[in-house]
Amino acid sequence: MSLLDFCQWLQNESIGTSIRESVWTFPLIETVHLLALAFSVGIIVFVDLRLIGVTMTDQPVSEVFGRLQPMAVKGFVINFLSGILLFWSEPMKCYNSWYFRAKIVMLLVLGLNAVLFSASTYKTVASWDKALATPVAARTAGWISLVFWLGVVVMGRAIAYASR
Repeated sequence: MSLLDFCQWLQNESIGTSIRESVWTFPLIETVHLLALAFSVGIIVFVDLRLIGVTMTDQPVSEVFGRLQPMAVKGFVINFLSGILLFWSEPMKCYNSWYFRAKIVMLLVLGLNAVLFSASTYKTVASWDKALATPVAARTAGWISLVFWLGVVVMGRAIAYASR
């Protein structure tokens, strides 16, 4: 089964149709998705700004991560689940949308950035935890995160408002 076949099958499933055609369900899911996005990305922005040395420089990086990361993850999980439901309601629109594809690629880059940062740079946080200027690798991870999260937000809004 190709991706196109899967999206066509999903388009005709009763759950997606009921979400898409409901007066309240789609707007409610979209509202949850946007609020969770604002919550999780807002928190991630603070973490990234600490990594690049713009804010909270008087706080150790490990403390900023320790306090904010659990909340960001919770928001991301809610965002992910609501995003699946939004996709389920309009799989063909998403399949045909360049913006959706770009958003997915950006999310994959963000995931890779987070994994690489956690597996390498963050392992040495004890040596630079309280430094005003974090290592180049940490600043790079922060900038990549900021730029690509901005891209995800812009592409997400474009999916909703751009015509085919």
